[in-house]
Amino acid sequence: MNWINGFEIMCYFIVLILVADILKKKNYNELGLLISGALAGFALELLAVRFTGIYHYSKDFFISIGFEPYQFPFFGGLMWGGITVCALRIANKFSLGNFMTALLSGWLIVSMDLLLDVAAIRLNGGFWVWEGRPITLNISHNMFMSVIWVNFLGYMFEVPAIVYMTLKSWEKNGESNVNVLKSLLIGAGGVLFVGIASAVALFLNKITDEWFSSIAFVLLWLFIFVKLIITLIEKREKIILKSKKDPALLIFWFSMYAYCIAALFKLKIFAALPLYGIFAFILFLLTMALALIDFEEAV
Repeated sequence: MNWINGFEIMCYFIVLILVADILKKKNYNELGLLISGALAGFALELLAVRFTGIYHYSKDFFISIGFEPYQFPFFGGLMWGGITVCALRIANKFSLGNFMTALLSGWLIVSMDLLLDVAAIRLNGGFWVWEGRPITLNISHNMFMSVIWVNFLGYMFEVPAIVYMTLKSWEKNGESNVNVLKSLLIGAGGVLFVGIASAVALFLNKITDEWFSSIAFVLLWLFIFVKLIITLIEKREKIILKSKKDPALLIFWFSMYAYCIAALFKLKIFAALPLYGIFAFILFLLTMALALIDFEEAV
């Protein structure tokens, strides 16, 4: 089995575990978030491959939707929903307020994506292909090892938008049964926000020779990272190892990082860029640690 189909099967498996966990806990708010994220993921990807002309997906996936060359692998939309839920499970531990919780959720996903996308465009001809972009290990204001910066910045538009709207909805409605219409509206709101924000980013890229997305993403990523570290330091005396683990959360994040790291080793990218390898392992260990810990509540 090739790396493309191996990843596809793994993703179906870990999303299934997550959905089973959500249903077991009767956490219908999370199920609604998963639906919103998945709907936004499907819509954004299908619109992007059809109208931007920036990239197209491989034909080798087992299940795709849409017509060539504008198809999108079905598991990808499910993963948008699943990984959004798993990011929020971690971000919610910090009690940072809705806005920063939403940003931290996006940061957790895009940090993993800094590894996944580098591997994905190189494995078995590429999960997808960036049109007219050479495959190199160069890092510049145009690309991060052949991945365009606006791709990463897009995660920082989509995920926080979906999470923020969801959190505001939870504040208003509390625990409830799954409201498909509400999930659809939140997903549509995320698509609209990302469409506008991405259009602005692409325009600013055009007039700045792509400097805008690279600078905006790096500054935003560093801001959230520094905020995370400061929060951990401030709350260090309240950090506890969770007595009741979250197997679905651990399996999800471990599987994603293990796949990325194995693929990057296979591609010999860590050998070519040792500092990138150190960066990858730091992100892996930090994310797994955040999945394992909690904060002691004040008595």
